[in-house]
Amino acid sequence: MSTPKTTGGATLGPTRAISLIARREITTRVRTRSFLITNALMLVLIIGGLIVASIFTGGDDKPEKIGVVGTNAALSQSITQAGTLSGTSVEVVPLADAATARTQVDAGDVSVALGTGAPGGPAYTAITKDGLSGTSETIVRTALAQLAQREALARSNIDPASFAKQQQTASALEVTQTKPDKPDEGQRLAIAYVGVILLLFAIMTGGGMVSAGVVEEKTSRVVELLLATIRPLHLLWGKILGIGAITFAQLVVLGGAGLITASVTGVLTVPSAAISMLGAVVVWFLLGFLFFAILYAATGAMVSRQEELGSTAAPLTILSIGVLYAGIFGINSLDSTFIKALSWIPPFSASLMPMRIAAGETNTVQVVGTIVIMIAACLVAVWVASRVYQRSILRTGSKVSWSEALRGSRTTEKSTPTPVG
Repeated sequence: MSTPKTTGGATLGPTRAISLIARREITTRVRTRSFLITNALMLVLIIGGLIVASIFTGGDDKPEKIGVVGTNAALSQSITQAGTLSGTSVEVVPLADAATARTQVDAGDVSVALGTGAPGGPAYTAITKDGLSGTSETIVRTALAQLAQREALARSNIDPASFAKQQQTASALEVTQTKPDKPDEGQRLAIAYVGVILLLFAIMTGGGMVSAGVVEEKTSRVVELLLATIRPLHLLWGKILGIGAITFAQLVVLGGAGLITASVTGVLTVPSAAISMLGAVVVWFLLGFLFFAILYAATGAMVSRQEELGSTAAPLTILSIGVLYAGIFGINSLDSTFIKALSWIPPFSASLMPMRIAAGETNTVQVVGTIVIMIAACLVAVWVASRVYQRSILRTGSKVSWSEALRGSRTTEKSTPTPVG
């Protein structure tokens, strides 16, 4: 039997037909139990993971607690100044006596307790749980050295304030950076990195839904009924836009929940510069998803059974993983010649350009140029997918190869041979 022509008897206008198919895809898929359960679990994992992360990383902002036995205002002031010099927030905890100090140290309420030494011995004693080391040691030794210096200057009738000012002037240091700091770079890179991960998720789930949906309609012969009133390209675009809307809604819900949770728990602070990165992430997300979704739709039209879909879509799967890996490994060398060149090549630009924009490694010409090239690549993908879809959607039997679909070869359907005799 020859391949049926896909001219169809379209009775609906393009806008009406595409919107009907898109709404059908949305309402059908969002009501499935698997869709609801999967997204609920992902929300729980994202929110719960960020809360757990905030618990384990929240200690970094807690002040270093150092106890002082008795009343020693000079020592307490010196400890606070030493913390400021080292860039560490310090809280001085007054302790009544040595016994209280031991109790507080054992309980972990203070990292170290300082007290006056016995006559004839060291000037000060330190009580610790596991030894004096790390940040607390730096602060304590700096504080004691400063206190000893002030006392020595006072005994020599030298004003400590004037001496400190002269010392600061004599040791003044001017630092010149060959690579200026980029404010909020880390926050912007984090948003871009999450965008790349969500793009791969969208490609794998959304692209898979598009191709699987095409195969389901083809296997059940529903597509033949639809093409009686809808043109093939209208059916193709309705399916892509419907599933694309679902996938984008998932991005907004999951990404928004993660961003809000990270901001509330303090894992991520979101300045205005980082928020502006969301626009770039959304643009590249839409372009990257469109590129892959339309090609995945073509793979669904080329097979007649779900079992054959994996092998036909394998090139797209490998390419999508390559796009992900380019973003993951390229983040550490965004200024390299290879990454710069690769970021101009679709679809790798969908993962690399948001990273380079976040790191400040691009200019307006590069951003506009790569977007134009990516749009051109999407148009080429649309042309390829349209030809494949129209020529393969009504063909059943053996799997159609890419070259056969693009050539428009009109092979015949496999049929059971008639027994002779």
